[in-house]
Amino acid sequence: MPRYFFHVYNGTALFDEEGTELSGLDEAGRVARETTGEIIRDGGIKPWQVFDCHMEVTDAAGQVMLKLYFFYKDLSGETP
Repeated sequence: MPRYFFHVYNGTALFDEEGTELSGLDEAGRVARETTGEIIRDGGIKPWQVFDCHMEVTDAAGQVMLKLYFFYKDLSGETP
């Protein structure tokens, strides 16, 4: 099984040093979406406070296979 690494960028870089063995890129995409949602839900990243907030999914060779951008935009004018 291929190993994928999920690196998060939110003004700083949070590198996944271990990676996860998954069946393929479709499963890696699903894990990236779920993980991003969990990070935002748990308050680990406040994407409305940084300009470039994204996750890169790389293969074992370090090649970027997927990139997932996430942000929150409050249109009310109030600070979240």
